[in-house]
Amino acid sequence: MQNQTWGGSSLPFLAVGRVKDSVTLAYYIDPESVEQQEQTQEVFQKLLKASSQKLAAGQRTRLQWNNGSVCCLMDEQARLLYCVVTSLLTYPERQAYQLLYDFRGLVERDDANLDEAEKHALNEKLADQMRDLVKKYEGFQDPSKLSSTNTPSVMDTSSAPLHHQDERDLRQAESKKWIFVALLVLVIVLFLMWLFGVFGGTKKEETEETTAALTLKAILM
Repeated sequence: MQNQTWGGSSLPFLAVGRVKDSVTLAYYIDPESVEQQEQTQEVFQKLLKASSQKLAAGQRTRLQWNNGSVCCLMDEQARLLYCVVTSLLTYPERQAYQLLYDFRGLVERDDANLDEAEKHALNEKLADQMRDLVKKYEGFQDPSKLSSTNTPSVMDTSSAPLHHQDERDLRQAESKKWIFVALLVLVIVLFLMWLFGVFGGTKKEETEETTAALTLKAILM
């Protein structure tokens, strides 16, 4: 099969399909990538057919494809599969999935009978919204600023999902931040307790000395 190359878009392809009969309901492809349209749709068809056995309801995965990837999201009923192609592996995984969640919202708001809708039935209704959604998320990442090899690799639709290391790192950083805040608060509290203890004790001694002096003065008078 031919190696896949894209135009200038970091998100060249977006699609949704019905799982039970592998029907593509809507798709968007970047105008600069139309030469790859047939091959890309063929790959999406294969993903649709395999998704019923590979993905559970609500599950998502990212598969490497040449220099880029395909991010997939199965809806909560395991009825529809949403996919977006990233031209480079360095496109942030979290943003790719958020795009798919937003796309799912657009599809679910449509009044069409998605269980019986024909092939490409949603294309006309969602064309502008899909384009705007892709442009919005392209703004998060400029592919011209990212490093990548010039020679694409052979397509591999059976690649394992990429690691979610970025999410784990963020959670660890968040935990460390709150531990530091807690320790800082503890130090401040201990310092204030010590401070009030010292001055409180001094004040008490001064009061006792004053009382003693008054008592002595009263006796001497």
